[in-house]
Amino acid sequence: MTDLKKGTAAMAAAYLWWGLMPFYWFFLNGIPSIEIIAYRILFSFITVLVFLAATKNLKVFGVLRDWKKGLLIAGGALMLAINWTVYIYSISIGLYSQASMGYYLTPIVSILLGLIFLKEKMTRKQTLAFMLVSIGVAYYIFTQGFVPYISLVLAATFGTYGLYKKTAGLTSAQSMALETGFLLPAGLAVLAVIQSGKGMALASGGFTTVILIMLAGVMTLIPLILFSEGAQRIPLVRVGFLQYIAPSLMLFAGLVLGEKFNINQLVCFVFIWSGLAVYTASNIKKGRDKDAGKDNMRHTAGE
Repeated sequence: MTDLKKGTAAMAAAYLWWGLMPFYWFFLNGIPSIEIIAYRILFSFITVLVFLAATKNLKVFGVLRDWKKGLLIAGGALMLAINWTVYIYSISIGLYSQASMGYYLTPIVSILLGLIFLKEKMTRKQTLAFMLVSIGVAYYIFTQGFVPYISLVLAATFGTYGLYKKTAGLTSAQSMALETGFLLPAGLAVLAVIQSGKGMALASGGFTTVILIMLAGVMTLIPLILFSEGAQRIPLVRVGFLQYIAPSLMLFAGLVLGEKFNINQLVCFVFIWSGLAVYTASNIKKGRDKDAGKDNMRHTAGE
């Protein structure tokens, strides 16, 4: 399997995981968003340290000797923390559609960042797909009658985080350890304040709640590692279109968990999936043409 195929598979798996995550957070709905974020940071850090110890790769923090790379990691960690916080908040108050829209917008941000900063190119069919998706997203925003701040913040932070992953030059485990390590002091401070007040859910919750909280690290780390591996192997343009898997599943989760699906969402959905159909067809044709070229080369070599 080529790096491109491995990257595509990893990225698709990451977005499938993220798309189904609302079902996991639903069972932690009684815990304040800021406390959940602190648990994510803490248990993600612990999980990745265990992984690094198992793979005998605990020298990762030596990367911070390069102050420029340290600033880059700090910026990535900040984008991740803001994204986590806004996402968990939107899910906790039942705004699945706004969370979903944020991740529908993210691919547009990713595509634009790839074109501007990484000089990536789009084919004509990919451009058509981009236009269809953009029309769908613009229609949705226009019909809401207000500026969807939650959606815009989610799109901006995660799109920028994707660019950071593309340029950082770190393995997935390295970046995860450094990012959560950078955020850990703030996470521990939040938990200390909560414990001094009403008390942490980890200390006072039931058995199921405690287990779910402790799984926050694994639930968070696995898709981020998949995302990191994929981002290093495939063009950011492809990352952009694969990202539509997650918000589509989020919309589905919202329906299952009781949110209404209106006609404006349906129109947006149709445009987005039309764009994805064009993009997918373009990639299939490109793959067939490439395979045909290889067959011709083999035939010529045989002659």
